[in-house]
Amino acid sequence: MTKVRKFVLLPLLLVFSMIFGVATFTAVAETDIRYADAPFISPRSTSEKIYYTNRIEKLSNETDGKCPRYRQLTNMTNACGTVAGTTIVGFYDKYFPNLIPNWVSYYEASGLYRLQDTTYVPAVMNELYTLMRTNVDDVGVSENDFKTGLQTYVNNRGHNLTYTSVRNWLGKLNFDECKAALDQNKVIALLTKAGEVYDISMYDGYDAIDPITISGAHIMVAYGYYQVEYYNANGLFRTDTYLKVATGRSPQSLAYYKIDSNNLNAAYIVNIY
Repeated sequence: MTKVRKFVLLPLLLVFSMIFGVATFTAVAETDIRYADAPFISPRSTSEKIYYTNRIEKLSNETDGKCPRYRQLTNMTNACGTVAGTTIVGFYDKYFPNLIPNWVSYYEASGLYRLQDTTYVPAVMNELYTLMRTNVDDVGVSENDFKTGLQTYVNNRGHNLTYTSVRNWLGKLNFDECKAALDQNKVIALLTKAGEVYDISMYDGYDAIDPITISGAHIMVAYGYYQVEYYNANGLFRTDTYLKVATGRSPQSLAYYKIDSNNLNAAYIVNIY
């Protein structure tokens, strides 16, 4: 009986160690990924058209001006981490005005965010570029560079910052957690592999979904969610769910990230308080 137990137990231990060994290796490898200047490619020939008789939108309580759309300075290279960090700082500057010294990131009358200026937002970018150790060990930043640099910047302004992961064990976003955070007026840092975001155009009777290919690892900021239910004569036939993201890249500074995309390295609710 003892021999049989050993015979069964050893293969199980081997499988267990293989599974957890792979998981451990994957987690370590993902923290070493570098986020740099990944070109955006927008081939309009691959547009998908969704025809419907009715559509119902469910979206977070926000407008396109809810989040800053900052972009990389011309003298910077491999700075998607810097731009994402500055976008997060600019977003929370509405609630903690000293995050961007001597400048107000939004219009008080409307609550919409200002375009980046030529002095104060660039000063934040330059500081984060250094704090994130951009291009020090290799091109761009690592996940740890990004998170540590942003936290140092916020702490230096007298505030605290926490990161809460919303990437599930399948490597995808937990939409319920994302929705709750976005409804509480927080933002989410998305650290992605090469993959796609989308541009959505609405026409009479159909939506055009245009993929925008991100050719390498990239960091961007989600600030809202957008869900569309499509109906035809037979009823509901399709539901698409996205996060609205500030990409930090021109010309697609606003895009949509599919909630079930499988190109996610990490995703964090960023809370500054």
